[in-house]
Amino acid sequence: MTEIQMQKIQWLSRARKAEQKLQAFYAVRKHDERLLEELAMFEDCSELYQKLEHTLFQIQAQLSALTAIREEIRQMILTLSDMQEQAILLRKYLTYETNEQIAEAMFYDTRTIQRKHKQALDRIPLPSDSRISETTISQNITCEN
Repeated sequence: MTEIQMQKIQWLSRARKAEQKLQAFYAVRKHDERLLEELAMFEDCSELYQKLEHTLFQIQAQLSALTAIREEIRQMILTLSDMQEQAILLRKYLTYETNEQIAEAMFYDTRTIQRKHKQALDRIPLPSDSRISETTISQNITCEN
């Protein structure tokens, strides 16, 4: 892979990272709710309720960020003229399918998917900022605390 292809993959992979963060917030929320149920029998839980509200705010903010990132990626993928390349990138970066799963769904050999993926990466434009850094990506998926 070339450096530019790696940058494009990194940019396209932002949705997965944002979704992983969202899932972590959901896990925290579930854990806190379970803890609240147990503690409610024994003590005042107003502080814990406030923490739960804060976690809910973080979930909402992350969900909003994820939605925006996914739409930005989708729009960039749809700039490709080749529908097969669009399908491969949509499946890989928005439904998180492996090359094997994509190959099976599209009735291709895995190597064909790898080749078409690489071709699609060569054709898809970089976002307006041609240098994509990890800092930029993390800024896009970070919620305000």
